Amino acid sequence: MHRRLVLSTPLALLAPPGGAAAPAGTATALAARPLQLVNTVYPPFVNPPGHPDGEGIDVEIARAVLARLGLGCELELVPWKRALLMLEWGRADFTTTISRRDDRDRYLLWSAPYRSGANYRFYCLPGGPAVNSLADLRGLRLGVVAGFHYPPPIAQEGGARLVPGRDIAALAAMLRAGRTDCMVVTAIAGAWEVRQLGLEQQLLRQAFEHHSDSPNYLAFSRARTEPTFMPRVDAALKTLMLDGTLARIERKVRV
Repeated sequence: MHRRLVLSTPLALLAPPGGAAAPAGTATALAARPLQLVNTVYPPFVNPPGHPDGEGIDVEIARAVLARLGLGCELELVPWKRALLMLEWGRADFTTTISRRDDRDRYLLWSAPYRSGANYRFYCLPGGPAVNSLADLRGLRLGVVAGFHYPPPIAQEGGARLVPGRDIAALAAMLRAGRTDCMVVTAIAGAWEVRQLGLEQQLLRQAFEHHSDSPNYLAFSRARTEPTFMPRVDAALKTLMLDGTLARIERKVRV
């Protein structure tokens, strides 16, 4: 098992490379090295180092897909915005647990979806606004994690002003400081982190949840991946679905 934890990499060191390396999808590159999987801590999909439940179910899915192709990978954990920059600039090969957006098509190649749907929860301070529907977001300052995908009904149509923060801990700090009125997180990974940070007693979870059908994908850097590699990834994913491996891994989620 290979894992590298990177807490802080100066952005200057991530400048776009001057010369192009052999794309990961070429036979030469695939045989030469493990692929570099870059992501951010996002339990239970991507766990922090030393977690009792292992690396996380989406890291396990990624390893299973690559194993079907006779490949391995190394995991590097960085803030999410940095992970996207690394993929855009060819500093990493692929990521998991990502939603598809038009602005990402320029630098990413997409697998078939391997998970569909997510619920989003809203948290406010006691005595703060009540969110019983998306209409109640209108005019509010809504804390969101920078670089994360949020469904259009929340991000564009809800009428809230989005205020980005580095992570969920930062969103909670902004809320307590009065810089936002509410924060939104996913009902699995985000809610898990709220519990782990001990925020459940400080924040008031709203009864309303928004459901989105937006799928999750494996996404590969165009700078390091030949498009002809993606049908092989999809075939491996399909095998995991048909033989029950994917369902077995998904059942490990604890909510």
